[in-house]
Amino acid sequence: MKSIERKHGFEKLSILYALALFGIAASIIVSQLYIQRYLVKQENDSRIINIAGRQRMLSQKISKLALQIGNTTDFEQKQLYAQELDEAVSLWQQSHQALQHGDTTLQIQVDNSAAIDSMFQAISPKHEIIAQGARQIISQLQAQHAVDTATLQASIDTILKNESLFLGEMDTIVFQYDQEAKERVLYLEEVELLLLGVSLLIILFELLFIFRPTARQIRRTISELTQSEKRAKGMAQELGILYNSLEASYQELAEVDPIEEPPTLYAKTNPDGWFTFVSDVFDHDLEYRVFERHENLFSWLEQEGYSSEQVENIKYRVTSGNTWVGEIKATSESGDFIWLLVHIVPTLNAQQKTETLNMICSNKTELKEAQARSHEITREKIDKKVKEQRFRSSLILEGQEEERRRISRDIHDGIGQLLTALKFKVEAINLAPNVPERETEVQEAQSLLNHIIREVRRVSFNLNPSALNDYGLIPATKRFCSEASRLSDKQIIFENQTGFINRLEKNVETNLYRIIQESVNNAIKYSEAKEIKVTFSHNAHYLNVAIEDNGIGFAYQQYAQRTAPVSKNGSGLGIFNIRERASFINATLDIQSAEGEGTQINIHLPINERINGAYQSHPSR
Repeated sequence: MKSIERKHGFEKLSILYALALFGIAASIIVSQLYIQRYLVKQENDSRIINIAGRQRMLSQKISKLALQIGNTTDFEQKQLYAQELDEAVSLWQQSHQALQHGDTTLQIQVDNSAAIDSMFQAISPKHEIIAQGARQIISQLQAQHAVDTATLQASIDTILKNESLFLGEMDTIVFQYDQEAKERVLYLEEVELLLLGVSLLIILFELLFIFRPTARQIRRTISELTQSEKRAKGMAQELGILYNSLEASYQELAEVDPIEEPPTLYAKTNPDGWFTFVSDVFDHDLEYRVFERHENLFSWLEQEGYSSEQVENIKYRVTSGNTWVGEIKATSESGDFIWLLVHIVPTLNAQQKTETLNMICSNKTELKEAQARSHEITREKIDKKVKEQRFRSSLILEGQEEERRRISRDIHDGIGQLLTALKFKVEAINLAPNVPERETEVQEAQSLLNHIIREVRRVSFNLNPSALNDYGLIPATKRFCSEASRLSDKQIIFENQTGFINRLEKNVETNLYRIIQESVNNAIKYSEAKEIKVTFSHNAHYLNVAIEDNGIGFAYQQYAQRTAPVSKNGSGLGIFNIRERASFINATLDIQSAEGEGTQINIHLPINERINGAYQSHPSR
């Protein structure tokens, strides 16, 4: 009798529980359907409001084009305005009809209220008058080769007279659309609150009439189960084995990735891998019914890209009573990749033999995609910062070159000319009858002026070498080496090993020349070298420039990672400038130096897309 009563009690609780779950599910489904319906409606409302707002702009554009047609005397310009007017009027009329009756091309569906319909009835006459006036203007310009503005003035006046009236009434329509959209949103909020209240009432019903009776029933059941010790011990032993296996698998899973979602049982198989159970989650992830396509777990692994040897190793491990953990990239029905963290956990029987294989998985697809997006965002940020830095550097370098050209012109055309004139004056004084007491002073002044003129020319040449702009990089570099060798006590050797004679882009030549100039000047000032060598060589893809000296060298590593251009004592500015210029022209810079071993600077410049001449040279073979 008690068994029958308990059975009826469980059946009653099951029915109530099913009804409660059904009520919650129904409220959620209704809520989602209602919300989705209103979201679609809201999207349509937004598109309608945008088109209605555009009508105001188009009416103003039509008026503007009509005025431009009336004000211009150029017939061709009138026709251009008329063509633009025709396009605006066509779109204006199409949108006007769409706002009243809907339009599939504009992707809007209308269900206007009575208030909006009455507003459109009031505004339509003005719309027709403006459209008719615009069409008359267009037809007159298309029918005649030349039209006097006076013949168009009546249509223009008609448009201008009705445009302000149309604009005001169209504003009212837009505001009405917006107001009705807001009212629908408020109504949706009220419905959501109502559905929330229903869900809470269902939960309260479950608490009072399901969970509390269930708890009492469970307590009675537990007291009765204690009377059957043998069966309880058997069940406890079986559950203990399963939980121990699951705990081990969870521990391994936590060690692999502690931020994973809780694992889910996807499938069960016999020791040979034949499926005995497949969960709905597994079917959902793969987007097809696994039972209908795959009968064996290990065959499925092979189809997903695992080699036969790997599958055999997995099979051997799990049939030996050990858990296998791995990450599988599966393919869904739609062709998307699904990342699964898989635990194949064997369940052992009383004889410690594998009885069942439990496939416990967690879906890592979203985590993988999030990591990929994070890496992509980080890479984009870095690329953006690099581009910004290169852009700023290019502006600075271009500004420096422009300032150098200006200073060079000022020195050459200003100071240089004045000094030359002064030299001629002094020579003229020297041509006068000899005055013994002044002859020595005049000769000294002539010598000093000659030295000053040479120095001014040298500074002007260094600031803006004319040979670079006129003849290119090779002649300019060769002349620079010759001048620097003549003006210093160093032997500066220039060598063009492969006969490179091409012209490059202007900014590339300028920056490469400045790198060579900076490197040679640094070697002259600081290296204490007796010989400096500048070498050019090239192949089909790269131009290589090497600047070597046999001086004392320096500790380059203390400058290599420096982010600031100079240190407190001002050192490192030349190296910073060289690096910036090389980066600006996408050249690879390699500096090798150590104290007491000299310095070698190598620049590797890609030239296959930078040739700026009618011919190309090729390296000698």
